[in-house]
Amino acid sequence: MNGAAPQPPSASPFVLAGLVVPMMLAALLFWLGGEYGRWNGLREDADQSFQRRVLLTDILSQMRAAESSQRGYVITNDPEFRVRYHGWHGDIQRAFASADALYRDAPSHRTGFDSLRRIAQAKIAEMDEVLRIYASRGPETARQRVADGEGKRLMSRLQQQLDRVIRDEQRIGETRVVAYRSRTETLQRVMWILVALSSLSLAIALIGLWRQRVSQYLIELRGFEAARRNETILDSTIDPIIIVNPSGGIETINQAASRMLGYEGTSLARRDFDLISDIAPGLGSFLDRIGLVDGQLRTPYWTDRQVRHQSGRLLPVDIALGVMPLPDGDHIVVSLRDIVERKRVDRLKDDLISTVSHELRTPLTSIVGALGLLRLDASNRLDPESAGLVTIAENNAQRLIRLINDMLDIDRIDSGKLRMTLAPIDLHHVVLRACDDNGGLVRSAGAVLGRAVADETLMVQGDEERLLQVITNLLSNAVKISSQGSHIAVGLLRSEDGRRATVYVDDEGPGIPEEFRGRIFGRFERAASDEAAPGTGLGLAIAREIVTQHGGELWFEDRPGGGTRFAFALPVMLPAALPRAKMGDLSNGPRILICEGNPAVARLLQSQLTDEGYASRVVVNARAAREAIATHGYNLLLLDMALDDADAFNFAREVRRLESPEKLSILMVSAHGGDTTTPLSLDLVDWIDKPIDPGRLKAAIATSFRHSGIERPTVLHLDDDQDTLEITAAALKGIAYILKATTLADARALLRVETPHLAILDVHLEEGLGLDLLPDLVDDQGVAIPTIIYSAHDIDIEIAGQIDAVLVKSRTSLPDLKATVRRVVATRHVKAEGQ
Repeated sequence: MNGAAPQPPSASPFVLAGLVVPMMLAALLFWLGGEYGRWNGLREDADQSFQRRVLLTDILSQMRAAESSQRGYVITNDPEFRVRYHGWHGDIQRAFASADALYRDAPSHRTGFDSLRRIAQAKIAEMDEVLRIYASRGPETARQRVADGEGKRLMSRLQQQLDRVIRDEQRIGETRVVAYRSRTETLQRVMWILVALSSLSLAIALIGLWRQRVSQYLIELRGFEAARRNETILDSTIDPIIIVNPSGGIETINQAASRMLGYEGTSLARRDFDLISDIAPGLGSFLDRIGLVDGQLRTPYWTDRQVRHQSGRLLPVDIALGVMPLPDGDHIVVSLRDIVERKRVDRLKDDLISTVSHELRTPLTSIVGALGLLRLDASNRLDPESAGLVTIAENNAQRLIRLINDMLDIDRIDSGKLRMTLAPIDLHHVVLRACDDNGGLVRSAGAVLGRAVADETLMVQGDEERLLQVITNLLSNAVKISSQGSHIAVGLLRSEDGRRATVYVDDEGPGIPEEFRGRIFGRFERAASDEAAPGTGLGLAIAREIVTQHGGELWFEDRPGGGTRFAFALPVMLPAALPRAKMGDLSNGPRILICEGNPAVARLLQSQLTDEGYASRVVVNARAAREAIATHGYNLLLLDMALDDADAFNFAREVRRLESPEKLSILMVSAHGGDTTTPLSLDLVDWIDKPIDPGRLKAAIATSFRHSGIERPTVLHLDDDQDTLEITAAALKGIAYILKATTLADARALLRVETPHLAILDVHLEEGLGLDLLPDLVDDQGVAIPTIIYSAHDIDIEIAGQIDAVLVKSRTSLPDLKATVRRVVATRHVKAEGQ
């Protein structure tokens, strides 16, 4: 740029003007004040001179009136004249007192007044003397005294002196009037000068103001044009934008925001931002509630929020916040992003993932089940080469299932539905199980798996399956980067204070590239060296989420000798919570735990069990039941299907993972249509996730009928996948008679002609839920038929609500709860002699 830089304005002229002008105005005011005081003094002197003249003239008139009254009394002897004389006598004294006060302020004019007062006093004394003579010597003597002319002479002298005094007062008054007029004219000239100067100053000020106004107009015009450009930019932006002032009032919205929210641009002006959004809840200033600290926003981006339309409906949006500093404070720029379409796509994605996972897991279930049967069935006598091929096929099928599970877990994390089933578990056992389960994977890569696990119980509050998933993911990553003959070590350590347990996986790989370290726990993140390796890059992200929900932390570090260590730490449970205590009155015979939130139903259940000779304990929610099961030993759990703090089926699934059927039977109970006197029951033998483990299925059925005397029970199997039905039948061949059904209608038709000893239900069918069959699973005596439930999906709260509705509304015949309890205790928990 050419030219010199602009110079800042100098303050000296303004300071000088600020000092001189007030001083000049103050001096002018002091002078005007003095002139005004002198002007008032002259006016007051003239007024007092006039008052003195009037008062002296009144005194003369009063003296004459007193003389007339005195002479009238002497001549006529009328007492009325004497009374009048005394009245005038008093008025004269008061008049002289008033005149004396007036002359006190004008001592230079007092000489003539004093002479006048002496003559007046002599005259008054003369009149008083005549009255005394009248009273003592009689009227004639008094008249002679009057006739000698003394009183007349005194009155003449009084008149003459009064004339002199009045003439002096007139001269004084005229002098004061002349001076008063002179001062008035001077003040008028000064005022005209001030008016002229003021008019000139006003003209100069008006000219300056006009120039300033023109300049301001030009500035405002440029600002208006800039505002119009900004408004045009805002209105042309497809994202809704709202500008909020420091107090939380809406100042501006663009057309996109107006269309989204249904408000006209001016109808939201000065309205509180809380009217349309809840991102700044609580009390206090708006900027504090929005999280503005030192000009920076703590949370500048809010995902998956809601704003209110004018009609009251809620719209899903992402919200981005920015700070716009202005002279009146920091303003907040709110940018909204409509995510209705994104959520619709997310729903489609979720549906697609659910459908794909179901369609993939169903055939994989059949494949894994069939391969498992081939591997376990010794009668087939497979040659080593064929057995190896079966093992390879089974391992790869399991890997596909893990891949599908990873995708589902990520989806659950995004939706906040990844739940942990926390219970006291031995972390030592989990680590050993992970090593056993993944030994084949390590060997297939040509690596050597080492264990550094002390023979020590380390109890933690956790989900065994999820922690096993974390260790499996860490081992899988180690296998991917391990070369032939390298070592992989799995270890378990306890901290020095005994409060934390650390699980680690060491490898001898090349280490983590520097550019990859910051995003290693991200989703779908893979190092450049791993791009050719199988996997989705989801394992570490899922592992970190699982460990975080356990209250722990997951990290990695370089090993001194090369390679990487991945480790996670969890808090260790206190030893006092580990041992199981005996219950006293529950130590003999079957031990029954009732989990029921309704006190009336709980009393009814406990009363029925007492009639049967069973001792029982009541808890009101899943948390208390979980603690009771972890602390005390029970044979049977009566579980309310409508828990306040948990979904009953998910809780039953959690319990079944921790306690096998031979240790703890589960009997699910629900009140019929709200009638607390008629409980319904479901004998839940087991809950098995797909793919079905044939060994576990056989064990569950054997446990259920170990003491019943039934050699080959009849089993109703409901599943919409024909391959799964065939594999299950093959797994149970020689153990049970199988009734196959692919639909609810088929299953109900079979139940009308034959009553099975046990039912196996798949939760999700092509049409409806397998759990809808539960109300029909009752034998001829009304006793609940034992049931094994399995599914490839988690049971969510919505489905649980449907199940409860089916159980309550569609049941026509009520099971005998006491008979069900008797049968469960007799078949599964009868104590053999010597036990």
